Amino acid sequence: MNSRALLGLLGSGLCLTLYGCIFDATGLGETGTGSSSASESTTGSTESTTSPTSETESTTSGEMGFCGNGKTEPELGEECDNGAAFNSDTGQCTLMCKKATCGDGLVNDGVESCDDGNQIDDDECTNLCKLASCGDGKVDPGESCDDGNTSNEDACLNTCLPAFCGDGFVQGGVEECDDGNDLDNDACIGGCQSASCGDGFVQEGVEACDDGNNVNDDECPNSCAGVDCGDGIVQPGEECDDGNDVETDACLNSCVAATCGDNKVQAGVEDCDDGNDDDTDACVSCVAAACGDGFVQAGEEVCDLGNANSNMYDSPCKNDCSGPGPFCGDGKTNGPEACDAGGDNSDDYGSACNSGCSGPGPFCGDGTKDDGEEECDGDDGLEMGHHTMCESDCTLSCEESLMQGTEWADCENDIFVDGCETDVTVDTACGPMCTDCTMNMDNKICGGWDEGAHFCTV
Repeated sequence: MNSRALLGLLGSGLCLTLYGCIFDATGLGETGTGSSSASESTTGSTESTTSPTSETESTTSGEMGFCGNGKTEPELGEECDNGAAFNSDTGQCTLMCKKATCGDGLVNDGVESCDDGNQIDDDECTNLCKLASCGDGKVDPGESCDDGNTSNEDACLNTCLPAFCGDGFVQGGVEECDDGNDLDNDACIGGCQSASCGDGFVQEGVEACDDGNNVNDDECPNSCAGVDCGDGIVQPGEECDDGNDVETDACLNSCVAATCGDNKVQAGVEDCDDGNDDDTDACVSCVAAACGDGFVQAGEEVCDLGNANSNMYDSPCKNDCSGPGPFCGDGKTNGPEACDAGGDNSDDYGSACNSGCSGPGPFCGDGTKDDGEEECDGDDGLEMGHHTMCESDCTLSCEESLMQGTEWADCENDIFVDGCETDVTVDTACGPMCTDCTMNMDNKICGGWDEGAHFCTV
């Protein structure tokens, strides 16, 4: 509790022992002169005539302002004041009655994930009051790089480590391939270069030999096909030999049977063959990539769940692979939703659409009293025996009486405490209202208002 709040509470306690203290609506300010104005009638009846206006002015003039009294007092340097029970260093209004801001060193729950109170943007807490993380575009402790994107095909991987040959990702403009292994007998050899005849490595399933030279009449010709491949006779070491130089049939010119992944498109069998096993490019297992194949094509699709793609409500992926199906919060009223205000969905009072998209937020007329917003709502907020009713604007009022000579009214101005009292008079000549005890009807004089019995005496 700050010093001003303590001073206010001590002042309130001291005032209880002094004559004439009058507490304002908050109970924190006090005023008074030690007496209240009153007038007495010449007939012996007495009626209080204390002016509400003068009492209010007195209360205001003697109030002692402090942080925590629920009133924003700019003259005291306050930016906000939700009261001592609600001011919090983890909320919108701090214990010092300042509005929570990023950089004040206080973590505002639900708004900030951190707040170190400095302007250093590359430490563990950024200047946006968010915890530093890989992908935020800033090189944080423990990171070698951070380019802030989701591409693994540039110089910085999504792990915030620099790209390198063997990481399994083809770095654009630098590598021809990258299969993430150190084998030299597949389609990608050391140095992340595409395998080719003459590189000195025998590509398994594609080449019969590879001596890495340009001598055509040695044991390995420049075709890397081996001796006698292409003579139409399958010899030891050959899988096939069709005697032609067609690379799109079932037998490659290297006398190896055509297979998916040999980088040769076999006519009538394959849609494509890019010689790799990457399922996120345009060729998937030698079939042209398409929405519904279960693989997300980079740069073309947002999602792909194969046969599970659906345009149904709450589907993770639509039939066209462009993103999720309709959902609460997309700003469109779909499926079981009664409403959808997108980012404005809220469970706050008066919201046009709640967070579940099932209807509006709390409002006057929904039958549920919302504390702080309504005095009542329908029957909610009405107490038995209080003789109150709920108006259309969700405020309390006294109900109408059904008994002759009786009228319900809030005689003591405390409808929230005990509701409305009845004005049952000893003699109807005294009038029907709570304090109207000066009427002269039928030559009878009303003596005064009985606070205990709630009626006028004759």
